[in-house]
Amino acid sequence: MIISGIIGVLLGSILWMDRVFMFQFMVSRPMIMAPLIGLVMGDVKIGFIVGASLELLWLNAPPVGAYLPNDESFCAAIAVPVAVNASLTMSDTSAAGMAILLSMPFSFVGRSLDMHIRTINEQLIPITGEVDERDVRSALRKALGRAFFYSVISIGASTLLMTTITSLIRDLLPEIILTSLSVMPFACIIIGLAALVGKDIPRRVPTGMFVLGLALVLLLTWIL
Repeated sequence: MIISGIIGVLLGSILWMDRVFMFQFMVSRPMIMAPLIGLVMGDVKIGFIVGASLELLWLNAPPVGAYLPNDESFCAAIAVPVAVNASLTMSDTSAAGMAILLSMPFSFVGRSLDMHIRTINEQLIPITGEVDERDVRSALRKALGRAFFYSVISIGASTLLMTTITSLIRDLLPEIILTSLSVMPFACIIIGLAALVGKDIPRRVPTGMFVLGLALVLLLTWIL
């Protein structure tokens, strides 16, 4: 499990770099990268559940122009290894739901990391003076190496933290919470589609609907 987790983190770090720093073949999209991480970790089903949930949850927030949304790719790179680990003692849907819920705040971490790497990479080529081809190639190598180093450290540390937390709490959760967590992936899909339909509605309204929707899910699972 440790070896597969390390492989999952390394693959997640490489695929996350596709978002901005290399290739941009769209393999950094959660719907693609999450199943790939799940595949190398031996549970592609959880990868698909996490990938579909996060892809549709942020369907209305594409990185267009200068707008830098929360980083769903960074979130997916953490959520899949955490979900695979949690699935050892709970159902796939509950494990995916808990991993998604716990990894959501890391979408802000991914965005901050993205901005930090862009900022420090701007210093690799001087603004003034002549720059030849060798300088450009050297700067590109340094930029890619720096991005990969930062992504491995950040994703690895975040995954380790979340995996430790889930390992400590997963056996303590009551059945009602596990049932509620199993609904989370489907709730993400519904919320994402609803946000896309209501994209012209003031921002505070979808936020309130998100909180209300989660409360309703918990209430229904408790009643049923």
